[in-house]
Amino acid sequence: MYYLISGFFSALAARVVLGAITVSGSSRLMIVVLAPIVEETAKTGSALLFNAGIFYTHVVFGGVELVMDTLRRRGVWPGLAALALHSILGLVTQWLYLLYGSPALALTVAVLLHAAWNYTVVVLLGPNPKKR
Repeated sequence: MYYLISGFFSALAARVVLGAITVSGSSRLMIVVLAPIVEETAKTGSALLFNAGIFYTHVVFGGVELVMDTLRRRGVWPGLAALALHSILGLVTQWLYLLYGSPALALTVAVLLHAAWNYTVVVLLGPNPKKR
């Protein structure tokens, strides 16, 4: 049950921190670099803080994003993509943490994967795709 508290806490913490950060002129920087750092740190950090399952904390966080995307009328599909992404990141983070016992390693890999996903979706596939 602690994963529910951890998941909701991490979602709230990430929104508060990201809402407080302003990057003048570059929403891409925010989405591709800062959001993965803040979100992955919030999810894994809160799971460790509350002694909750890392994977389940990530799933709850993704579920919160699904609800928020749907309520903000972005649509259910972006929300489902977020749920899938955060679930996969949670699986990878949990696996690496159990395998190596290093939260820093697990967190770093999750941040890099999250940033790669956001870069692909926002820059390469977004409304104004980057020309090769």
